[in-house]
Amino acid sequence: MTAIMKFSRSAALAAGLASLTVLAGCAGTYGASERTASGVGQTATVREGMVISSEPVTIQPDRNLLGAATGAVLGGIAGSNVGGGDDERAAGAVAGAVIGGVIGNEVSRGVNTRQGYAYIIDFGDGKIQEIVQGADVVIAPGTIVYVSFGTDRVRVWPKSAGYQSY
Repeated sequence: MTAIMKFSRSAALAAGLASLTVLAGCAGTYGASERTASGVGQTATVREGMVISSEPVTIQPDRNLLGAATGAVLGGIAGSNVGGGDDERAAGAVAGAVIGGVIGNEVSRGVNTRQGYAYIIDFGDGKIQEIVQGADVVIAPGTIVYVSFGTDRVRVWPKSAGYQSY
């Protein structure tokens, strides 16, 4: 029975590590060419403006519960292997879950952090707005742009490029 439990724990650890690896692959670019499922088939208002300032920024995710949960499960499984008695294993599982949750959150946050730009855009009607997006399109100050205010996000791209994927 002990061999089966150790195999199950090893399989769970391997599955958890695979889940954290998948989290890295799911990271979006936050860019002008990225779309979400909720934005498909929806209308967007497009306005013309001019970039008056652009600044490189780091885009960090707000929080990632999946990364924290995966880390907590992995930490709990690993921690439950510490100690000889039931009380020691339970304490190890709790400590492992807490530490694993923190580590999983940080790993997920790190793999989902992207570089981007904060654009200050003058729409010529007295309205000036800052829009942050991923670095898939770099737009210099003085460039005339289209700004799409969609249901899923706001996007900026140079007017001279037209509306296309980058």
